[in-house]
Amino acid sequence: MIAIVILSLCYIVVAFLVTEKNAEQTLSGYNTMSEEECKRVDIRTYIPFFKRFHLFLGISSFIGGTMILYFINEHWGILFTIFYPLVIYPYFIWKGKKSDNNTGLFH
Repeated sequence: MIAIVILSLCYIVVAFLVTEKNAEQTLSGYNTMSEEECKRVDIRTYIPFFKRFHLFLGISSFIGGTMILYFINEHWGILFTIFYPLVIYPYFIWKGKKSDNNTGLFH
């Protein structure tokens, strides 16, 4: 149960820590772009999406993990807590690419 709470809180905290003002320092990938590349990223639409996604991930991870923990067993609850983010993050990456107008290997 402690792992479920800690991981869920981590996702929620990340949602509130990353803002448009500190994105240059905190967002991996964005902080290594040149100024020209940063201008082609629509950070104003990306940050609200980032926040909503991580809030949803934190809340749904807590609810899902807790329900599975109590209604099935601890092992399935922990497995859900581990694999749920791995399944949902590809969606985050795919949707996040819409804010990036840079051309490259994956665009």
